[in-house]
Amino acid sequence: MWGVVRGFLESIYGKFNGFLSDTLDIDGKLLGLYDQFVSPLPEVIKIVGAVFVGIILVLGTLSFVKKMLKLFIVLAVILAIVLLITQLT
Repeated sequence: MWGVVRGFLESIYGKFNGFLSDTLDIDGKLLGLYDQFVSPLPEVIKIVGAVFVGIILVLGTLSFVKKMLKLFIVLAVILAIVLLITQLT
């Protein structure tokens, strides 16, 4: 019984995935953009662009970590206050 249900769901997923792949063709569009815009650039510009993207990713990750740390501290303080209030009453 479960094999039939699993096969049915896999069939629906396969048909939907194939439809999206044929309709959107994201891979083809991205490769076309690469061939059109990035491939003709000189290697020096590609290297500078890759370094720039790397710096942006590192700084973005650090910013995200800092915000999560602040959120964790705020949640810890709120939890401590709630625990303190519930223990005293």
